[in-house]
Amino acid sequence: MRLEGHESPGWEQTIKEYIKALKDYDYVENRPKSSRDPFLATGEYGVDNYVLNCNIDSVLANDINDYVDSLKTWDVSSDQSNEPITGTRGSNVAKTWYRGFKERIVIAATGGAFLVGPMWIMVLNGGLYTSLISTTAFVTGFGILMAYFLNESKDVLASTVAYAAVLVVFVGTSNS
Repeated sequence: MRLEGHESPGWEQTIKEYIKALKDYDYVENRPKSSRDPFLATGEYGVDNYVLNCNIDSVLANDINDYVDSLKTWDVSSDQSNEPITGTRGSNVAKTWYRGFKERIVIAATGGAFLVGPMWIMVLNGGLYTSLISTTAFVTGFGILMAYFLNESKDVLASTVAYAAVLVVFVGTSNS
């Protein structure tokens, strides 16, 4: 339109097709994030075998037992393992989730210990020196732990200072 002074014929249809293609592309890109990707054909699912056989060749669709030599059978003999080398997608997703869950449990327990531990020490033993020594020890331990797990120095500093601020509140309330 800019060069010729009029609209190109069929531009609306072209835009619709372009938008549909982008939506289809987004759909195909996001499907692998789900536990069952319909665009991934593996030996893990018998339905995939059937669909592939029906769509590869009409001869295979009519006689499912007639295999082409270059296509190996999907069935394994009784002396072979049918477990995929890297595991199945579902089991890999479950293992990854469980590994992350265990990590989150350890982090929650450690964080709870770093918050509740000094509080108990300050309340049960009381005194200014007990509060200051336990605060110093726990902040130092927390800082070392953050230095080990975090990559950025600013993150280590920010988390350690925030933790120290929480413990200073405990010191202030336990000695008033």
